[in-house]
Amino acid sequence: MATLEKIRKKAGLLVTVVGIALFAFIIGDLLNSGSSFINRNQNNVVVVNGNAIDYQDYIARENELTEVYQIQMGTSTLNENYTNQIRQAVYENIIMENVLEPRLEKLGMYITPEEMTDMVEGENISPVLLQMPMFQNPQTGTFDRSAVINFLNQIKNIDGFPESTQAQLMPYKTLWLFWEKNIERNRMTEKYTTLLNKAVVANSLDAKDAFNNSVESSDVVYVMESFSNIADSTINIPASEIEKLYRERKEMFRQSETCIIDYIAVDIVPSQEDYNSVSKEMDAIKAELETTENVAALTNEKSERKYTNAFFSVSGFGTDQDAINFITTAEIGDIEGPVFKDNKYRILKLVDKTEAPDSVNVLEMMLASRATEAETKAYADSLLNVIKKGADFTEIVKAHSVDQLVEKNGEMGWITEAGALQGLNEEFKKTAFSLPVGQSAIVKSTYGYHIVKITDRTKNVPKYKVADIEYTVTPSSTTRSLLYNALNQFIANNNSVEKMEAAAKDNGYNLVSNARVYSTDMVIGNITGARQVVRWAFNNKKGQVSDIHECDDKFVVAAHKGKLPEGYQSLASVTPQLKAELAAKKKGEEIAANLKAKNLSSIAAYADAMSATPDTVRFITMATSRITNIGVEPKLNALIAMSPLNKVSEPVAGNNGVYVFEVINRTKDNNTYDENRQKNMIEANNSYRIGNYALRYMQQEADVEDNRIRFY
Repeated sequence: MATLEKIRKKAGLLVTVVGIALFAFIIGDLLNSGSSFINRNQNNVVVVNGNAIDYQDYIARENELTEVYQIQMGTSTLNENYTNQIRQAVYENIIMENVLEPRLEKLGMYITPEEMTDMVEGENISPVLLQMPMFQNPQTGTFDRSAVINFLNQIKNIDGFPESTQAQLMPYKTLWLFWEKNIERNRMTEKYTTLLNKAVVANSLDAKDAFNNSVESSDVVYVMESFSNIADSTINIPASEIEKLYRERKEMFRQSETCIIDYIAVDIVPSQEDYNSVSKEMDAIKAELETTENVAALTNEKSERKYTNAFFSVSGFGTDQDAINFITTAEIGDIEGPVFKDNKYRILKLVDKTEAPDSVNVLEMMLASRATEAETKAYADSLLNVIKKGADFTEIVKAHSVDQLVEKNGEMGWITEAGALQGLNEEFKKTAFSLPVGQSAIVKSTYGYHIVKITDRTKNVPKYKVADIEYTVTPSSTTRSLLYNALNQFIANNNSVEKMEAAAKDNGYNLVSNARVYSTDMVIGNITGARQVVRWAFNNKKGQVSDIHECDDKFVVAAHKGKLPEGYQSLASVTPQLKAELAAKKKGEEIAANLKAKNLSSIAAYADAMSATPDTVRFITMATSRITNIGVEPKLNALIAMSPLNKVSEPVAGNNGVYVFEVINRTKDNNTYDENRQKNMIEANNSYRIGNYALRYMQQEADVEDNRIRFY
């Protein structure tokens, strides 16, 4: 009972304690849930109209496009420039998908299988395929439909090939899946913009006006007085006028979030010690080159340009006049250099020379691999025997070849020794250039077994085999350290915006002030590879000074001077621009009024009054976008078109000065007015503009949250 009594007396306290515990439990759960929500938001790279693309999805898209680039370029690595292009392309595609696809779905637009087939191998080939070199005839440079069909047959039947061939074809299957998506996206965009274009048609008045504007041209003599003849200080622009113009033009002053920074960029360049060191190294290489029996190994070890075990004719050296001058005068074994030019040292050695054809014309077939190499070789031997007995080589190609040249009857075309090495291997080169015309042979390359036939060869010319050792002088680690440490010491002593600005010049540094940086920037001024500096600016605060960033060939340090928020530029920030425009207008009015008051009647008299020299321009029409030696002056276009012949105009205030002109000749084309043709021309011209503007407008009006700066 005593215990129960104690509980009753403490009931109020218990209720409070339990309530607090329950509240803590509930709020803790909410906070944890909220934390997950916040984390999800922080992982969103871009959000378009409420549709969020998180980091993993974004990276997957980047990786897909990166693989496509690598396959098409034949490389496993891409430089920063390509990486940035890929990231921007992924971002723009995401926005287009989210602004265009809902509209297409609402309209019920789609691509049928028959339409897709027509775009790939029918009569209306997609522009995506038309521009691809691999589907163009090498002789004519035009699109080859059979190349596409052959390509598709190979990747569709990929499982029927040997494993080695499947491995070669798989990257191309990846490419095709990507191209298919692009073909479909391109066609859907075309359909949508065509729909918009058909809603805007040219009427008869438009057609007649456009014809008249282009068919009649005028020759004029003119004189101009520049606005610069009146000092800006003499023109009074009330603040109210500036503010009024700002309100009228406000939409022109939209801005993204912007960081304002000062920065110092130090070029990472070689020191004199670096040049001296490389010069000594090249002298040592030359001494070794004079005695070595393995020129190829030495060249490949020491040179930036790998050794090519092939003979080149003079034409094979292109515009390399230094090499041409050397090979045409040197004897075998002669060495030239080291020569310093364009920040490189170079040594040339004439390894050998001969008289031989520059190129040979080759027919080729690649054979499908059998279960074992011995079986493949036996298969090749049997086909070669058939050919030697008189069988038509091209018929054997059609029946047995598995590469793309089958559609061209095996015609590889003219190849040089270097070309054979580049595409195939040493054995292929030796066979092709040793076979007599008309004969065939078996060749094994890195791709498998081939049979080749030489159909022709060029006449013998002098050819040269050269070792070319090049070495670019670059900053040594010691030089880099000295540059870095000096800049680092400067930052330590001047670790604020104010101190950096005050001390930069005295310490030999060029400081760039008030640079505007946007979140999408990859370059700052002349600094490439500057993305890390941009990220630092957007993730730090006013007054902070960065660590040293290495941006390609520069060490960069930045000082944060603040941010301009997303929205509209302030009136104060655009006042100089608006004031200059208003001042030009007032100057034009003043100059024109002064000239009118003089009641002048000839171009010569106006020239004296303006202290200017008359000039002549011919063939000006209403449609002339930029008048020769004058620029963009639409008011002049209109007044010249309407002015009578041989009458001096009144002073006209344009964009850059005040003009007085006289039409001295007028010419009318003999073209006959064709209303339908003129309408078609207008609509064709509008088609690009309407579609382009519409897509751009949709992107601008979309609710886009760009968070890329968080991630890279």
